[in-house]
Amino acid sequence: MKKILIVEDDLFLKEIAEAKLLEAGYLVSSVTDGDAVIYELQTQKPDLVLLDIQLPHKNGLEILAEIRNTPEIAHVIVLLFTNESGTEVEQAAEKFNAHYFMKAMTGAGELVSKINELLK
Repeated sequence: MKKILIVEDDLFLKEIAEAKLLEAGYLVSSVTDGDAVIYELQTQKPDLVLLDIQLPHKNGLEILAEIRNTPEIAHVIVLLFTNESGTEVEQAAEKFNAHYFMKAMTGAGELVSKINELLK
């Protein structure tokens, strides 16, 4: 069974994503704070991290760089989960081999479909 770590500080969005991913058959854990992400990745060893960009203490782009520069977790699939668009997000996704998903433009069903596609 595939494991997903959700990194989202908006509790409503986190709960919706958790519910939909559990319903789709994934093992799901979550954190709401940027400082906890690397530890959780190293201990939980998820197949994919759903990573918000706007987080307390560290932003998602800083965390993405840290993931890619930490050998034991550098391989994990990262899906940036954001309402931000533009060059900075696109460049970071390209530079650090990540994907991104716009929160506001789509629903939870589309999120699950995107994750299914990334984890095949």
